[in-house]
Amino acid sequence: MTEFLGLIGSCARTQERNASSELYYLLTELLGYQNVDISPDSAISGLFIARFEEDPIKTLQRIEEELEKDRAVLQYTLKLVPTQYRVATTLEDMREVTRKITPKIKDDDSWRVTLRRRHSQLSRNEIITAVASEVNVGKVMLDNPRHYIVVEILGKWTYLSLSPQAELSISLDEDLPPEDDFTF
Repeated sequence: MTEFLGLIGSCARTQERNASSELYYLLTELLGYQNVDISPDSAISGLFIARFEEDPIKTLQRIEEELEKDRAVLQYTLKLVPTQYRVATTLEDMREVTRKITPKIKDDDSWRVTLRRRHSQLSRNEIITAVASEVNVGKVMLDNPRHYIVVEILGKWTYLSLSPQAELSISLDEDLPPEDDFTF
């Protein structure tokens, strides 16, 4: 089990370099992070992985604040998912990380497992069952839980985190008026 503080980002296919560059600029220049490493996932088109030394949960919150100031700071990035650990894609390794991160869940908390699988033979049900079986506190709530156990499988590597939000979706379209509001 390896601590892996960072983000998994998604973008349109062939835009990995542009999305990586804009996230690198945001993290280093706007947020002042040091030792940031961002690289496209060579095996999966449309994905890139950022690694840094800061808390990825707080980083998502800071990115949201930057987006409120200037929505165009991320033009190619579509989604960011926090990661705290990286393990080999095995059920036992996923269980081990879950045992490590779930003490933060209290008896009166709610939680859910959020899973994305890419290039994996493991079934969705067996992964969710393996992870959920390690959580012995709180209650499962599929809508608006307090905690998300985020599981991102990218082939031989699985990235996990415990977060109050599963992801940050970025959309520039919200700022555009409806098509029939254009005046000529």
